[in-house]
Amino acid sequence: MVIDFSVIKFSEIEDGVVLKGEIDGLQYKSVEDLEFTFLSPIEYELQVSKFEDGIQLTGLVTCQLSLSCGRCLDDFQYPVRTYLDIEITRKSSFQEANELELQSEDLNVYYFENDEIDLNPLVYEEVLLNVPMKPLCGEECRGFCDTCGKNSNNETCGCDKTPDTPLGEKLKSFLAFQGDNHGSSKTKNISIKKG
Repeated sequence: MVIDFSVIKFSEIEDGVVLKGEIDGLQYKSVEDLEFTFLSPIEYELQVSKFEDGIQLTGLVTCQLSLSCGRCLDDFQYPVRTYLDIEITRKSSFQEANELELQSEDLNVYYFENDEIDLNPLVYEEVLLNVPMKPLCGEECRGFCDTCGKNSNNETCGCDKTPDTPLGEKLKSFLAFQGDNHGSSKTKNISIKKG
């Protein structure tokens, strides 16, 4: 049986049911989520396994995002295709404690109260967890030129790619004269390349 909605009643859900739906990601997007935009709704198809005081949800979550590259700042499409595997347990079965040490198996457990379980925030969170921290339009992206600021993917520039930096000059000076402290009186000829 396939059910197409996002809020389910625990008392009415059957074991083996497939929950299918889509979410408008914009309704959950907050100020902290400014680094991406949704190009499509979030779609999910989740298998329900019911147990005594909760359910296990497993299945596919997909959507298309527009991200800004962390090197060249160009926007690019990023497909999210992830497998959701979470356990949702009734909150009353959770023992309240002042201090609780979480185990690795506790990280995929969520809690619900009353009889209703809203799937939308859980599915949206799964999408958030799959947005890269430093998105790249491609592994070969060269970003901006450090000297002139041109996008190195679109145009070439004549800038010297090995500029001397104050740190590089200090390191050269240190390495050139370190021999004096280690038994050598010869000055070393050292060049530092940035890269």
